[in-house]
Amino acid sequence: MGNERPRYWFPLALLGFAQLVVVALSVGTSPSGGWFAYAPNPGPGLYQGLYGVEMSRETVEAVSVIGMGRLDNWLFAVLAVYLGTVLFYAFRTRTMRWWKVALIAVGGLAAILLADLVGFWEFEIEGDARSAILLTLGLVALAWLDRSVLVLVVAAAFVLCSVVLAQGQLALVLSSLVALAGAFAALLSRPKAAAEET
Repeated sequence: MGNERPRYWFPLALLGFAQLVVVALSVGTSPSGGWFAYAPNPGPGLYQGLYGVEMSRETVEAVSVIGMGRLDNWLFAVLAVYLGTVLFYAFRTRTMRWWKVALIAVGGLAAILLADLVGFWEFEIEGDARSAILLTLGLVALAWLDRSVLVLVVAAAFVLCSVVLAQGQLALVLSSLVALAGAFAALLSRPKAAAEET
């Protein structure tokens, strides 16, 4: 490793910028009430289908992917941040074979999607909260991998901003600022060799 700064600056910066992109893409869009084939009906909790059949809100949400309660593209940001982090660490180490990197990448992506579905179907956690929890768990894993107290502090502040204090776009903005602040703190820290000499 030598005179290099901590590697976790990249995943933190990638996370911060990915969330800002999600905010930028979701500006001006309104939450959908379901698929285009359904329109709100005057009755309480009912939707009228394309052919005039009335359906309950629960039925529509069960079949609607949009009804999973998440800002558009946040799950894609979670997947992109994970994949970018795996590729960055693989490139930096340069010792892993390509098939191991591919196995870690595909296995991790599948685990993220499975955890997201379990959070939706079994625990009925809102989509934005699921994404924030997945990202927080990823930050905790990164803190453990790099033995970094800074990343652990970022993970605590991240979950505080994205789940406890705010929701929706505000949660994305606040948590992205936390991630970017952590990335800048990592870049401004002294290289490891210099720190060990003093």
